Amino acid sequence: MNQKNLKILVVDDEEVVAEVLGKLMEVDGHDVTVTLEAEKALEIYQKEKFDVVFTDISMPGMNGIDLTRKLLELDKNAKIAAVTGHVGTQEVEKILNAGAKTVLKKPFTKKDIDCKIEEVLQMD
Repeated sequence: MNQKNLKILVVDDEEVVAEVLGKLMEVDGHDVTVTLEAEKALEIYQKEKFDVVFTDISMPGMNGIDLTRKLLELDKNAKIAAVTGHVGTQEVEKILNAGAKTVLKKPFTKKDIDCKIEEVLQMD
């Protein structure tokens, strides 16, 4: 399928991770918005429509689990992918239960990102 020109929101409190994730998606022509705070991500999402949201699970303030719940309250069709460096933790289970469609594990490759975009778009 490999869709081009998707609008993607990236939320990660680690600036380097957020920027790298964003840049790797922009290579494919996606329109990427990056923010370091979940609260800011909610504000942005209320103003714009995104095809996919990638959110880190562990962040100060509002975490990715709470962000996922709030995004789905705003838009029950939101397509959310979790991003984490903590593989196999309870947080992964919690964010999937909250409504995230898939999990991108750090460290990731461009191919991993592309696969997760495909995966999340194919789910209802």
